[in-house]
Amino acid sequence: MPTYYYGQAPHKATAIKNSVDIHMVIDAMRILYTHENIGIFIFVTGDRDFIPLVNAIRQKGKECVVIGVAEAASSHLAQSADEFLFYHQLADDIRPPKSQADPYEAVPEAVKLARKRGNVPTFGTIKLLLIELLGEFDHTQLKDRNGNGRPFAKFKDFMKECERRGLIQIASSGTVNEVFLPGEDTSAGAFSEPQERPAKGNGKKKGRDKKAETASPNQTVDPFDLLVRAIHEARRRNNLCTMATLKVLMKDLHPGFDERNFVDANGRRFTKFKDLVREAERRGMVQILTTGTVDEVFLPGEDPMKLSRFAGQAPTNEPMSTTPQE
Repeated sequence: MPTYYYGQAPHKATAIKNSVDIHMVIDAMRILYTHENIGIFIFVTGDRDFIPLVNAIRQKGKECVVIGVAEAASSHLAQSADEFLFYHQLADDIRPPKSQADPYEAVPEAVKLARKRGNVPTFGTIKLLLIELLGEFDHTQLKDRNGNGRPFAKFKDFMKECERRGLIQIASSGTVNEVFLPGEDTSAGAFSEPQERPAKGNGKKKGRDKKAETASPNQTVDPFDLLVRAIHEARRRNNLCTMATLKVLMKDLHPGFDERNFVDANGRRFTKFKDLVREAERRGMVQILTTGTVDEVFLPGEDPMKLSRFAGQAPTNEPMSTTPQE
């Protein structure tokens, strides 16, 4: 795919961000609907932004193969494809020699490598790193040690065997499985739920706090603490802290999150996510800056006018405003 540039002079031209990705998607969808004889699509990329495209193609009954580069391939993209290959697996001259290391002993090393690269050691990430560390890895070729001689049908079974051997610990949060080393605190993981904070003073909670924390019998998370965590996560990913982005991240951090399971200071359930964020602002946990139709969320003490990406782009007839504190 060609890369397009702004400007006439080549030495002054600027590449259009993501222009290649957009054209790849258009090209793939055009082929999908105009060339029904094509049954296999191969993507050489590690970008998780292509997951919806891969899903759309597979839903049409086509096969998707993804080829990615070690250290730069998304584990979520790899899991969404029918088959995933590392680039170095395709050529003998760049393929690393097959390791003779014990695949079980390689799992703790994969956990350490994931953290070194700033990735959360989930099952998907660990599986990719084992292929990278060992040259080749197939859990179905391994057997448990219970004496029945059966191979592992699922990668999860292999990981549970590693846990039984005392090599790792597994902490599950919703549908996410995070891997820890022996002796580590599994409650401090990226997907673990925050611990309930003790009440101040004489041990009795304030009326509105007590209502919010007992809104649902299945409630196990403070939605306002979760909102603050989502803001930090959005910034780590270099995303805008808009309402839509934060709601998605809150569901990532706590699968099953639904603002309707919580109540405001008056005991009324939230019907909109925006109402929950406004309640957090009333409690002094966030700030909201509205620019036109965009609502950005900031932490207390920050200067929204300086940090906002829309502060200098507001139309003259739509002034910017921050929600007043009550």
